Amino acid sequence: MLRYLIARLVQFIPTLLGIYVLTFVMIRVLPGDPAQFLEGDRGDEQSLAATRARLGIDEPLTTQFWIFFSDAVRGDLGRSFITRRPVADMIAQTFPNTAVLGICAMLIAVGIGIPLGIVAAIAHNSIWDNLSRLIALIGVSIPVFWLGLQLQIIFGLSLRLLPVSGSGQPAHLVLPSVAASFGMLAVLMRITRSSALEALTQDYIRTARSKGLTQRRVIGRHMLSNALLPIVTVWGTGLASLLSGTLLVEVIFSYPGMGRLLVDSIASRDYPSVQGLVITFALIYAGLNLLVDLLYPLVDPRIRYT
Repeated sequence: MLRYLIARLVQFIPTLLGIYVLTFVMIRVLPGDPAQFLEGDRGDEQSLAATRARLGIDEPLTTQFWIFFSDAVRGDLGRSFITRRPVADMIAQTFPNTAVLGICAMLIAVGIGIPLGIVAAIAHNSIWDNLSRLIALIGVSIPVFWLGLQLQIIFGLSLRLLPVSGSGQPAHLVLPSVAASFGMLAVLMRITRSSALEALTQDYIRTARSKGLTQRRVIGRHMLSNALLPIVTVWGTGLASLLSGTLLVEVIFSYPGMGRLLVDSIASRDYPSVQGLVITFALIYAGLNLLVDLLYPLVDPRIRYT
């Protein structure tokens, strides 16, 4: 296991380097000038040149990249062009909000999607199975921004049950968590249903039933344990996607997380903030995928022996 972990970490080094290069290049090919944003329409060429020199964006791109890369390797993500605060501090301030939102959304998706998928597999071709497939189809088809707006209109403006923006209270998490979780809930339901259906056709399930085991024991002890592998895969990638992909949800609900910070940084051409946030998202995604790979031997001992 240790050798496997070291090999995966070594394989991630060129990926991280590619992320550094792509992030640096893409933010600079976008139209817009940070100096112009800071100076406004009243800035003349002399003041713009002075601002560019102060920000360090008048240097050649190779020099800028080397400064960015060498600082990032040491854990220094630079200072924001707009707030002049360290980017690492800004990320540390907004990361807990994004993490809480992502975890709440995943709890909703897992708590509803997996049980519904199991019920759909057990009651194959019944009304419950058809209903679950309909929910899954709707879940993967509805855009998250549309769902978020509808939740705001219904539960915030019409019924006045829940707040439509902000943070600080548990009620502020309800609508964003539901909007962020719906797509993953549908995917988990479909994967759980198909994986459970495949497991139910295996010989060990028929053997367990022929021994007189109860339905609960057959499902919990034999079927679910053998159907967990694809579910764990989807859970891990889904959690990584939720933590790094709540951008639209945070913007719609004015939620102060890393996604909203990234949108604001892109709009203001805040190069250090965009670069630091993209790298952080990439590290989160890679770390959670590595965690899923390490969970495989615990879920299925055959992988450990292989």
